[in-house]
Amino acid sequence: MYWLIVIPVLALTAFLVWASSDIGSNIYLKTVCSKETDEKVVSLTFDDGPDRDMTPRVLDVLKEYGIRATFFLIGKNADKYPDIVKRIVAEGHIVANHTYSHKGTFPLSSHSCVRKELTDCNNSIKAIIGKKPRLFRPPFGVTNPIIGKEARNAGFQTIGWSIRSLDTIEGRSRKEVCDSIVANLHPGAIILLHDRCKDADILLHNLIPSIIERGYSFIPIDEIFKDETYEI
Repeated sequence: MYWLIVIPVLALTAFLVWASSDIGSNIYLKTVCSKETDEKVVSLTFDDGPDRDMTPRVLDVLKEYGIRATFFLIGKNADKYPDIVKRIVAEGHIVANHTYSHKGTFPLSSHSCVRKELTDCNNSIKAIIGKKPRLFRPPFGVTNPIIGKEARNAGFQTIGWSIRSLDTIEGRSRKEVCDSIVANLHPGAIILLHDRCKDADILLHNLIPSIIERGYSFIPIDEIFKDETYEI
């Protein structure tokens, strides 16, 4: 009798953990994690910026290769470095919402706290570029019923990823990160990177040619939504 109770409880717990921690689960929030296509195209996305030192270097590399990317900005960082946000937009990239403070406790937040994080980030970005972003990526890729409801109510399209670079892991070389991404390439991939990481520009200098050598080209997120009604 004991196992008749324990096994369903464990199964339900495992399901709830997966539903919350896997951004592509689509249980609580419809999330785009890749483009459905046979074309060899990928999209670069960057989280947690703008960073005073690394974001300009990342922008330099993207400009060198003529690649448009998407930057999921933390609102408080945007407040600190508005000129970098303006440069991101001026150079043709897309800016998106990654909450105002990126708190470690964000997945445990109440409705009002989640709403404030989303609203404050949007307001910070709008104050700089005159437009609120319509794309959202939850911190850590974690979703739950509260985050899902608030993101939907705010009219966001949520963006995940199909290739997680794990570039934030301490001690992981940029070559290891590059090799891992390249090994997992697939048509329509959305690649998760961080423009706050040390040597993010060096990683890009290695990664971009490696992707091109394999016959891939780069498209921005708005190419994924070109047949949709979302205002990016």
